[in-house]
Amino acid sequence: MTRLGLLVHGPEAVDEGEVERAFVTLQGHGFELEAALGGISGKTAVIDAGLQHMIDITKDMRPSEVLGDFLSHGIDFVILVNHAKTDESGLRLGEGILGNFVRTGGRPEELSFVQLEYCNRRCIRWLLKPGDDALYGELRELFSEFTELVPPKRESRCRRSAGLVYREIRGVEPGEKIVLNGVIIGTVSRDCRDSCVTLIAKEGRVVGLEGGVLIEHNLAKLPPVDLEDELIKSAFVIRRTAPKQVECAGTFGTGKRKKKACFLCTVEKLFPKLEDADATVEIVVTVGDDTTSIAGDILKRFGVRLIGLTDGDADGLITGIERGDLEEYTKFLPEGSMIIRLQSETDDVIGEQVKSAIFNGRDELELQGDVDQQFEVMKRRILELAGDKLVGVLSSESRDAE
Repeated sequence: MTRLGLLVHGPEAVDEGEVERAFVTLQGHGFELEAALGGISGKTAVIDAGLQHMIDITKDMRPSEVLGDFLSHGIDFVILVNHAKTDESGLRLGEGILGNFVRTGGRPEELSFVQLEYCNRRCIRWLLKPGDDALYGELRELFSEFTELVPPKRESRCRRSAGLVYREIRGVEPGEKIVLNGVIIGTVSRDCRDSCVTLIAKEGRVVGLEGGVLIEHNLAKLPPVDLEDELIKSAFVIRRTAPKQVECAGTFGTGKRKKKACFLCTVEKLFPKLEDADATVEIVVTVGDDTTSIAGDILKRFGVRLIGLTDGDADGLITGIERGDLEEYTKFLPEGSMIIRLQSETDDVIGEQVKSAIFNGRDELELQGDVDQQFEVMKRRILELAGDKLVGVLSSESRDAE
């Protein structure tokens, strides 16, 4: 039986049922399949669709790393299943995944890599190693509604000049957010040319955005970056499609001896912390409007309590947050949670004080004894640190803004 790898990217192809249909089609034709999610943005979609038995969401790898993982255990024909927002962005995704795979030491001559792009029903043959022509022909027959597209010649997205690093992000639209490693660092301007913006970095720090406007205070959340290797995307919202239902996934806590609280400024590390084999996450403290809403949307599926520090400057990366009003966060609150509204441009400052005073400068804190009691103490201490910067509180117990 021929083994195939199914690389799933993003929530849209999952929400629309396209991943499941592709899986069933291939399995019904006699292929042995291993499906895995690349990146983290599709995890909640897989949970909502109840497809954890079909799609491995535990790898916490970039899509290019999933390619290498498939190869490491003998799967050398991989199908990328994706539903991009535009033809251009779908092409750039496949190109970027393959480019990162090669740049990090992957051997393209060992791999066949085909993209099923549901945005425009295109089948993109990125790589086909010798001997796989017949197998590719079978796939073309199975997905005959897809038009074959010969991919363009791969080009480097980066150039270096006079101590600066430039990276193009293509397939963008005016008003979209530019997201680097989970942090919203800018927006696309109306006068951007050819659906393209260019990020500029110097000595590991982002210093410019041609065709867009940087969000300066968010840049402080980024560690030093290498634009050639970083995960960068553009989007109006992180989930363009709606799930058929929102599924409660229960808890990750079964059989774990330790309990902990986590401190997060971005959501990129949330799932790895939830999946930690040694400790159950009981409390999550988040800093930032978008981080808080996205984390809350995830945590309510697992019954994990949240304390969110916000100041009303939401960029609207999640559907349901429009103006950033405190009441808009009601639908994202896990049971027993609290959102703290602070004065403008103070959530990061208070967040640093919380991290220093309560988490001892770290992003995790082991909890001893009664967790409910410690949660109440933590809420009280954070409110004390907020002091005169406090504007309001939203609690999921009362569902009222005070």
